[in-house]
Amino acid sequence: MSLNLNSVISRNETHFLTNPVGDEIIILNMETGDYLGLNSVGASIWEMLNTPHSVSEIIDKLLGEFDVEKETCTIQTLEYLEKIKVIGLLNVAG
Repeated sequence: MSLNLNSVISRNETHFLTNPVGDEIIILNMETGDYLGLNSVGASIWEMLNTPHSVSEIIDKLLGEFDVEKETCTIQTLEYLEKIKVIGLLNVAG
């Protein structure tokens, strides 16, 4: 199931360890040993996902935090969330 603006998501921390490094976050998959580095935008999204949010809420918060056009933010956020969903970092409600 693909994400859309109404999808409600949160972080899946099962089997993952996170560590902040400056304004970035490093995530380690404890099962595979793979790790992922999140830049400041990814880290901001990760922090928001501490509690469930709709994709549209995440985009609105990013628009208030970063200087980006709404269309660009929407496209790039959906693409990013799909990528981290595939590797198991997201819980999707309903």
